[in-house]
Amino acid sequence: MRKRALLLVTGALIVGSIVVLILWDRDEATEVLLSDGRLFRIEAVTFGTNHLVGHGDWWLFPLRKVLPGPLVQFLTPTRGQSRYITDRPTLVVWVHAYDPSKGQYVDCQGVTAAFVDEHGDIYPANGSGHGSFGGPSGANFNRQDHIFNVFPRRPKRLKLRLAPWRSDRASFVEFANPAVQAQGAAWTPEPLPAAHRVGDLEVALEELTIKTNGGPTRSWEPTSQHWQPLFKLSHGGRPATDWEPPGWVAEDATGNRGQTLGLHEPVLKFIPTTRPKPEAISDATRRWQLPPTSLQTIGKGVQWNTNNVLHDVSVTVIGLFPPGAYTFSEGQLTSPPGPVMANLGWTGMSKQVSPGRSQHWSTHTTTNYVAYVRRVLRNPEQRIAVALRDDQGRTSWGRSTTSNELDGFVFDLPQGAREAALEIILLDPIQTEFVVKPALVESSANSSQEQ
Repeated sequence: MRKRALLLVTGALIVGSIVVLILWDRDEATEVLLSDGRLFRIEAVTFGTNHLVGHGDWWLFPLRKVLPGPLVQFLTPTRGQSRYITDRPTLVVWVHAYDPSKGQYVDCQGVTAAFVDEHGDIYPANGSGHGSFGGPSGANFNRQDHIFNVFPRRPKRLKLRLAPWRSDRASFVEFANPAVQAQGAAWTPEPLPAAHRVGDLEVALEELTIKTNGGPTRSWEPTSQHWQPLFKLSHGGRPATDWEPPGWVAEDATGNRGQTLGLHEPVLKFIPTTRPKPEAISDATRRWQLPPTSLQTIGKGVQWNTNNVLHDVSVTVIGLFPPGAYTFSEGQLTSPPGPVMANLGWTGMSKQVSPGRSQHWSTHTTTNYVAYVRRVLRNPEQRIAVALRDDQGRTSWGRSTTSNELDGFVFDLPQGAREAALEIILLDPIQTEFVVKPALVESSANSSQEQ
């Protein structure tokens, strides 16, 4: 009797799962046909910090042990679940592609995505990600997320421009703006040039010029224009040569934060950030040198997993390694180094290991010596520099490449080095804000008044 009841329950679950699967896979998305024949579907448009689209298969976990593999594969949702988490509110457009002539999903990569506003300003995507899903055999479903930190926030509807790489023919599609911000913050601009003093350092914003991105040689990047600030650093009336050239970000009154803010926003806030050059740091609480290690006997690497606190930042040096491929999960090295693969840099993979829980792995492949460092920062603008000092007194500075909380510092070692010691230096930022009215907006206003 109990066995019969169990079979009935299992059968009901299977039938219910099939019904849910059919309902889930109905496609009611906005569509646009690209010049290369692919039909692109806007599966979802999300705004916020926790982005979720697609269908999870948590309900399949208890059935995997009792159902045959082909049936589990059939019940797996074709359009699986994708998640993207951001530090600041961000807009994400989720797309997939379909070939109407073949009646099947196709690769949705190889397109540029950008918003176009009423002035003709272009807001290109600030990043993207891609995921493929198993699902029923032959489904071939894959999804691309186009990430916009900056986009037109005033209009009620957004106009998205999609164009295949190396194509001059774009397609357009419109949909509702999930983050309408009709009224922006009230800011009072200051005239240019302007100068602010931060401690002993003077930061000056001298002028704004128009910067053009993209072009014929950058097929993956839409052509767009934005304001480029020119900053000057001085100390005691002289150029501050012991400070790095400032990086910068711009904000508008509607909440956008980035660099590609177009040319027609009436008032902009420019935020430069600079840090001292690592050679100029003399404070011992911001420097940490590890014992020398032999480069002749390094083999598969030297793992230290040693921790120190630099001023107020916790730093863990995982180790120094020769060229290879290194895989990490939750900040820990998970396996011995592998051979150098074709794809240099960072790649990632996620897998659902239990209902509601996924595990992520990041693999870094390099043809250079590399030091891996974990850090817990108090200020997101803090940075660490890593030097490798060899037995002949030469210094190599690591080029930082980052994956989440883990940094890889890649070195070009000078010839003949036998020993080297790692040194970690904490770089604290100096930051200020300039609120200005761009010249294009001001000249347009003056022209209107003259007429």
